[in-house]
Amino acid sequence: MSEEDFCQLHIHISSIDRPGILAEALEPVVQFNLDVLDIKQFVFNGLLNLSLLLGAKKTDSIAELKRALDDWAGESGITVQVLPWEIGRRPEAPYKHRSVVTLLGPNLSSKVFLDLTQTFARRDINILRIEQLDYSDHHVIEVIIGSREEHSTVDILNALVQFKESFPVDIAVQEDTLFRRNKRLIVFDADMTFLQCEVIDELGKMAGVGERMEAITRSAMNGELDFNLALRERVRLLAGLSIDKLEEFYDRIPITPGAEDLVRILQYLGYRIGIVSGGFQFFIDRIKDKYQLDYGIANHLAIEDGKLTGEIEGEVIDARAKEQALVSLARQEGFTLNQVVAVGDGANDIHMLARAGLGIAFNAKPIVQQHANAGISVSNLELILYFLGISGKELKELRKVSQTTPGPSWSNSS
Repeated sequence: MSEEDFCQLHIHISSIDRPGILAEALEPVVQFNLDVLDIKQFVFNGLLNLSLLLGAKKTDSIAELKRALDDWAGESGITVQVLPWEIGRRPEAPYKHRSVVTLLGPNLSSKVFLDLTQTFARRDINILRIEQLDYSDHHVIEVIIGSREEHSTVDILNALVQFKESFPVDIAVQEDTLFRRNKRLIVFDADMTFLQCEVIDELGKMAGVGERMEAITRSAMNGELDFNLALRERVRLLAGLSIDKLEEFYDRIPITPGAEDLVRILQYLGYRIGIVSGGFQFFIDRIKDKYQLDYGIANHLAIEDGKLTGEIEGEVIDARAKEQALVSLARQEGFTLNQVVAVGDGANDIHMLARAGLGIAFNAKPIVQQHANAGISVSNLELILYFLGISGKELKELRKVSQTTPGPSWSNSS
């Protein structure tokens, strides 16, 4: 039998939701021997939207099917539309390049939604689906978009730059692939990311060279100075500082809010976790041990007679070394780079963020934000979980189970 002998029907059903509606709708479909080619259903605020794509022979009792559906709808208080459907027609087909845009803010107003949708429309980007992930302390939505032309995540982020400047929102843009919710490795920068301070600046204050140290750090993190040279210059300023002072400072290093909860939850989910830092191994080793992280990579300070010599031993962990470490850790674990999350704030994190499947600029300098496909401007690392596709409801459950499930000893004592 030729294609001309077949037709397709789109059945759209809307109603206040209750059990059994789909079963009732399928009874006449089966009675008149039509095939279900596609089906989609969702419930929003108790309202059902159900669509069925049916395949039929033109000789089948299509008129009888319509009458049966109309009778059922009239008796049940349900709205039914029966529409002819061109064979092979798919409205979404031209928009085959898909991305996921996650918006996070204290309040996503109607003006936010209007400007966002206008930004997409001006670039012929179609919205395929919108999901609300949370609406509590944070308002988070996930927007699946499609385009006719292939857009990289950076292209879409650039399109959202002006939009983001107008509203207090954070944004992540990721390709809509199976890897989006299948990340397996997360790599943090330390200073001003996992830690809520610049360690070297604090050491500079202890050594009596705080102002000079902070000025060099600021220029290096903004990308105005070569990181390698800036680091060596700053370490020279620390010559003579005792190890006892370093131990004393470690005991009061502030951890960024949300870091402990994030690590505990990611460990529960089976993530591998590391810190790759332009800071110092002396502190990173202790942090790695305390939180039972899998990796800790940083610069080694030369020590003689219990004091810093002002020199660095071995290779400097600069921007390229961070990138190479991230790639090496992913390869060692058997993960693709699409399964890696990198989080950082400074210019020496740019290459690492760019190579990761999800690169998050955390309270970052403008130059860093330009090279990441996500950004967070709130000092709370736990918000990263939303960018991994975790909803507010799931997050509450993860907090609960990760605290009660046997795991790292620190997680049950903090």
